[in-house]
Amino acid sequence: MKIVFILNNITITRCLKRVNEFIEKGYEVEVYGFERSGEVYAKPEFDITVLGSIHRSVPYFKRLLIIYKALKRLFKKFRGQNVVFYYFFFDVAFTARLICRDTFIYEESDMPYTRIGNSLVRGWFSHIDKTIIRKSLLTVVTSEGFIDYHFGKERPGNIVLVPNRVNPAMLQLPYSSKEHDLDHLSIAFVGGFRYTSVLNFAAVIGESFPQHQFHVHGVVIENGEELDALCEKYSNVHFHGKFRNPDDLPGIYGSLDMVLASYDATSINARYAEPNKMYEAIFFRVPIIVSQSTFLSRKVELLEIGYAINGLDKEEIKRFLTELTKESYDSKIRGLNAISREEAVNLNPALFAYLDEKLK
Repeated sequence: MKIVFILNNITITRCLKRVNEFIEKGYEVEVYGFERSGEVYAKPEFDITVLGSIHRSVPYFKRLLIIYKALKRLFKKFRGQNVVFYYFFFDVAFTARLICRDTFIYEESDMPYTRIGNSLVRGWFSHIDKTIIRKSLLTVVTSEGFIDYHFGKERPGNIVLVPNRVNPAMLQLPYSSKEHDLDHLSIAFVGGFRYTSVLNFAAVIGESFPQHQFHVHGVVIENGEELDALCEKYSNVHFHGKFRNPDDLPGIYGSLDMVLASYDATSINARYAEPNKMYEAIFFRVPIIVSQSTFLSRKVELLEIGYAINGLDKEEIKRFLTELTKESYDSKIRGLNAISREEAVNLNPALFAYLDEKLK
């Protein structure tokens, strides 16, 4: 049985990591996807056939049309063959289901339609998303919050929760943490930069806490000019650009006192997502700062591994940094140390046990 993967963005590490898992389990695979115009990415060990190029500025509905045209050609190639398609992200799954009714697996790590302002359109896409999940052979979700959003307690039996944990290769990389100094904090955002809450942190630290350092590691998606202005204005705000995952992560986290994952909780998606930053924080024993009133904040507070604040309020950020105590910080370190590092590593026996049973 061949698994045919279709990625809406061939640069996303999590998707490439999932393909590698299937290869390591002995599955025969073919991989297709869309590149992002202007983005340079590291070539994976397996072959990817590029179906087209999509610029980040392309409106959502135009993106769906580009994907639709490319998939229509692709499905002709596999007509009548014994394959299972694996769709990453809603835009691929939605357009694919308009064309092809063959057996498929769906992986949801984002609900992009929740950002659509029109409530009727948003509700229509949400209904389609739930239908796709129910019709799938298997749906992989990266956050339990997404299951709550779609179904509450009435959950279909074909959903497997696979959080976006760290690459197992991380276990082989050397790592040592810095000596923590609350009088000279080093805080960083690691990932795709776009959020106002992260800009607010950078601005507050630049303006009011010259003794601290704020770093951004990753790709700028939005608000790049604002970030550049802050870096130019303040000597303690730094942008380091792209990094290699997993190779560069030990060095990044080894220099930090806290990692910031304060996404703008005004969006539905951010309120229900469970980003991989939590698992990186656990693995590297670095307390995490998240947005309050989110699924992620409930988990972080339950595990006692970080702080939940309103990153859209600069005064609250200032208050948090001013009132942070050694006793509070040390309690988060204890919470992190109480969790085995292996629990933060991407090992998914339940996923493949379910899939093996279904494909027999």
